[in-house]
Amino acid sequence: MSLDSLTAELLGQPLDQFTSRRNAKVKELKASGQADLAREVSALKKPSLPLWAVNHVDRATLDGLRSAAQAVARAQAAAASGRSNSARELRTASEEFQRRLEAAGVAGADVLRQGGHPAGEETLRRMREILRLAALDGGQAWDRLRNGALVTEPHPRDDMLEMFGAGGAPAGGRQAEQAEARRAADLAQRAARADEELAERATQTAQRLREEATEAAAAARRAAERATSAEQEATRARAQAKKSHRAAGQQRPAKRE
Repeated sequence: MSLDSLTAELLGQPLDQFTSRRNAKVKELKASGQADLAREVSALKKPSLPLWAVNHVDRATLDGLRSAAQAVARAQAAAASGRSNSARELRTASEEFQRRLEAAGVAGADVLRQGGHPAGEETLRRMREILRLAALDGGQAWDRLRNGALVTEPHPRDDMLEMFGAGGAPAGGRQAEQAEARRAADLAQRAARADEELAERATQTAQRLREEATEAAAAARRAAERATSAEQEATRARAQAKKSHRAAGQQRPAKRE
């Protein structure tokens, strides 16, 4: 049992249960004589909401993002060497990376909604930044993210690739921030629309069930009324039967001696 596997186990649970589950795991490890591992687990801090969410993005989406990041690195190296058509390749690779990053961001937003968490613009922006930096880095942070065990947000290295714009050239700091803010806003709007559609479907379902319940209640009332009427009719019929039996007894001829 490794620290990463235990971390992934803790991060795989609802965020509000992280601290209690971590503390319980620490006690369990101490009781089993694994004091060193218990200390490491005890040092794990509750992750931020964006960090928790990206650990739940599926591997297929993450692998596609990493492959796109590697393609960007190769295209940039080709452009630096002056190879023909390298600018076009860099632009194409950059656009594909942006699409993959968008898909990973959408997947993370879905995780937030399913967990009952708000998908605000700042949360989505930080989530995309974690995904971007981890994918471009491709080191230990990426390995831990892919295993659902990333507990600290990565930071850009001096030699790390910058975010590429649609034209294939590195975007300036302010321009990149504005583009990222627009993408985060777009994701937030998509999340809001998805929530509205879900709420509308839930409202329609509730209305349909309410109508069905009303109809069922009305049918039950009618059935109860019919049952009451049948019981009353049965009571009258029994009373009439008794009267008929008595009348028949009174009219029976006397025996001759």
